[in-house]
Amino acid sequence: MKEEQTIFDLLHIMDQVTNKMLIRFQQESKLSLGISHILVLLELHTKGEQRPSDLAETLGFTPASLTHLSTKLIKNEYITLRNDENDRRTKYWNLTPLGLEILTDAKNYGQQVRTEFFSHLSKDERQNLLEIYTKLNNTFI
Repeated sequence: MKEEQTIFDLLHIMDQVTNKMLIRFQQESKLSLGISHILVLLELHTKGEQRPSDLAETLGFTPASLTHLSTKLIKNEYITLRNDENDRRTKYWNLTPLGLEILTDAKNYGQQVRTEFFSHLSKDERQNLLEIYTKLNNTFI
């Protein structure tokens, strides 16, 4: 039971740190977007124009939640909406230059928050953490 409790404690504290970083990002960024909006912009930037259904699957969002997110992204002109020429029911989303600018701002704010959080660790602690997370990340390949 002790090992299970240790893993639970580890997961719990990791969640707390992540939540604190997300809250700090929201406070510091002055962006009117949540992390889910940023993830959509990042995915469009990484892979280019996509159908909302593909985005929802990749990001693990429901189609309804993605539709809700799109309202703000389209209204603020961060993404554009295009109908498929052959099938008018099929739509595609694409990142706009303004969307890329907002994404760049979000990345910069995110970097500031992470730098602040990890500045409390020594160089050796950061190196150890990097090795641990690399090992964990490689288990999901």
